Amino acid sequence: MKPKAAYDDISRRARNLLRLHDGLLNTRKRKIRKDWKGSFCKVMHWPASSRIERVDSTDAIIVLRPGSKLAPADFASDTLDDLLRASLTYGISALDRYVHERVIKGIVASLKKPDLNQDQEAFSIPATLTIRMSDEASRAKRKGIQFRPANSVRKKVQEILHTRPLQSWSEIEYAFGLLGLTNLAGQLQAVFHVPDIKPIKARLNEIVRTRNLIVHEGHLVRHQRAGDVRALQVSRKYVQESLDFLDQFVLHLDSVG
Repeated sequence: MKPKAAYDDISRRARNLLRLHDGLLNTRKRKIRKDWKGSFCKVMHWPASSRIERVDSTDAIIVLRPGSKLAPADFASDTLDDLLRASLTYGISALDRYVHERVIKGIVASLKKPDLNQDQEAFSIPATLTIRMSDEASRAKRKGIQFRPANSVRKKVQEILHTRPLQSWSEIEYAFGLLGLTNLAGQLQAVFHVPDIKPIKARLNEIVRTRNLIVHEGHLVRHQRAGDVRALQVSRKYVQESLDFLDQFVLHLDSVG
């Protein structure tokens, strides 16, 4: 799997959630008209007295059957905001997976090079793995078969790194440092064609912070004292612009290193 292909797949699913939000959002302000209700029930061969509800979105008309566990309120903005939150979360997950794939695919070759940087020198794998690899190499030699230690190292690196998020600027900078790239800021500034990379860093970290508030705190307002439970605001425009930013950020990341 290529890193960019992994990103594109998850990013597509993030946008599917955004599209689902748009397609389900109820725009209807009035109750269902009696004549429309009567005609619909007649077509469906339902009793005229059936207690149906109608939801109108930009893409669909949804009729809720009698006894449905769904209600028009389930298609209201404050309810469907969770689809926006989920979409943003998937967007950051796409970035995280991309960075992990870049590191896993390139780290063995990078660590073989001379003049390692500080992060590369400090990166370590468990001693138990080196002992196991030594035993496997000895058995392979006795049997006259080829042993590929790099595969074992790569798998263990994958296990180690997948316990660590690689989403914020500092985390991504560290990840690319493991690949021997020590001037990520300068390279990205060049491909973004901006005089200062700081706004790019700040934008990324702000989106990651929002994702963390959603995942770890349910995106609820923090209260100093006892108070009502209330969700933080999230807008469709913000999520759309965040996903667009992440697409551009990963596109440029893919061109460096």
